[in-house]
Amino acid sequence: MTSGQGDAPEEEFVEALAELRADASVHDLAAWCSRHGIDVVPMVAGTLVTGSGRQFTEAFGVRLQKRSRPQTLPVPHDLKDTVRSVTVLPTPTLGARDRIP
Repeated sequence: MTSGQGDAPEEEFVEALAELRADASVHDLAAWCSRHGIDVVPMVAGTLVTGSGRQFTEAFGVRLQKRSRPQTLPVPHDLKDTVRSVTVLPTPTLGARDRIP
């Protein structure tokens, strides 16, 4: 799925990194995310969670801001024992790699 500038924010594809607590299981996060229609991909350091802007707004209770910079989301009460932090990644800019010297 791609996101153009004309896309509605609630339909925009969102990627975020969830940092798990040391004694937490990715399965606990996956179960919570599944109930909210959010996908989970375990990584070496942390977990990638993806979904639409609408799904993130409903699950985390906040509307996502302009996504040119990372945005830290509040950790929902149900995840306090599982997740240390959730950070929405900025929207990539097409051609940004081409500008790096």
